Amino acid sequence: MKIDLVGLVNSIYEGITFDVFIEFTILYFFIIWISILLWVMKDISNRTNNIILQIVSVLIILFFTPFWIFIYLLIRPSNTLFEKYYGEIEDNLDIFHEIIKERIDKKWNISDNKINDNDIIKNKTKED
Repeated sequence: MKIDLVGLVNSIYEGITFDVFIEFTILYFFIIWISILLWVMKDISNRTNNIILQIVSVLIILFFTPFWIFIYLLIRPSNTLFEKYYGEIEDNLDIFHEIIKERIDKKWNISDNKINDNDIIKNKTKED
């Protein structure tokens, strides 16, 4: 059985009219709209626990077409909840590091005027 590809392509090409093109364009627009809406729902839930902001963000995209995604990008929080959480952990670790350093300096009577690691490295290279 031989397939006539040229005839198949011609029949498809003849079946495409301006109305079919408009219908596919509208379908594509709605698929993009739903995709953006789903992305906004996931993104805003990762960025805030504020229900009001989540609802407003989804409603902006739902009622004002996908072109309002730029407004959403302006009003959304800049960091996700995970980034905020790890930022707080990092800040707490910095404070903890300062406290430990201060206690070690007091216990061992180390001051900033004494030899630091860079001086030790310089002295070793001079000796070699």
